[in-house]
Amino acid sequence: MKIDFDIKKNLKTVITGVVVVLVLIISMVLSFSSKGTRRTFVFPSVEDGEYIVESRYLPKNPLKDNITYYIDELLLGSQVERTKLIFAKNTRVLSCFTKDNVLYVNLSNDLLNISDNVIPIKEGIDLLKRNIKQNFGGSKSVEIYVDGNGVFENY
Repeated sequence: MKIDFDIKKNLKTVITGVVVVLVLIISMVLSFSSKGTRRTFVFPSVEDGEYIVESRYLPKNPLKDNITYYIDELLLGSQVERTKLIFAKNTRVLSCFTKDNVLYVNLSNDLLNISDNVIPIKEGIDLLKRNIKQNFGGSKSVEIYVDGNGVFENY
């Protein structure tokens, strides 16, 4: 059985096939090199009782999991002016893991430092939990610790 295919007679078919293959290759390359995952951040405004919602693309970080990387970005603060920090500067994530659908976040004791342009600690904890639940709905609850000690355990 010999298949006789004449390119000149079937030029439209060949061009269409090449275009389809190129479109598939380009779409695959673009999907793998995307900007990252779109995440929302809620920050306290300088005005009382107001919140600023910010949206950012977070690229994949090979050194951290998505939740830890997100919390690190949240702790750095907003890219918008007229917002307060959730916790004092230099607060960082010591550990973060999920067990039985509960997310455990252990933060450094820098969180306890009181300074200007920072909301009260209890409000910061609530806002941290709100941000995490809004972006990572898989956790049943979020437990926050400071240097291994529970905060507002009876709360």
